[in-house]
Amino acid sequence: MSTPLPTSAPFALSTRILAGSLMSALVVIGVALSAVLPAPESVPLVTLAVQVLAGVAAHVLLEAVGYRTPALSTALTDEDAAAQARTRWQTLMIMRFAIAEFVAIASVAAAFVLPDGSILTYLGGAVVSLALMVVHVWPGARPVGKVADALEADGKRSGLREAFGGSAPGPVQRL
Repeated sequence: MSTPLPTSAPFALSTRILAGSLMSALVVIGVALSAVLPAPESVPLVTLAVQVLAGVAAHVLLEAVGYRTPALSTALTDEDAAAQARTRWQTLMIMRFAIAEFVAIASVAAAFVLPDGSILTYLGGAVVSLALMVVHVWPGARPVGKVADALEADGKRSGLREAFGGSAPGPVQRL
């Protein structure tokens, strides 16, 4: 008789694969655009400054709304709480991805519309979006912890940290 895998392992793996796929799409888009967009004559500094400012605005928006979710009901069973936590994590992750990707998508349009548009116009926005995705979309300790804190605000354990291989907050469990 074999030992079954814990249910959290496939969830964490599938979430990391999804996040990695979404993030790598920016590279694929860049490769495709490099065949279509003209070679850069100069670095568009004003465009880059606007992209960085848009990235800062997106970061502020992500911090304000990207981790908001109602706390889990204390009446839920542990299994139901874990299932709801995973569903809410995925929903919030996709929302955070959409907000983070905005700078790259706007940069695609700018690369075709602006007179000095080139592949560098897209690359500036893609780098800003990728940085936002590393901070807010990739299921690292910070985003998982922020969502878990929101879910556990009323005292019901979500199991979200444990699903990604982290440990529950509290006293040190081992030395």
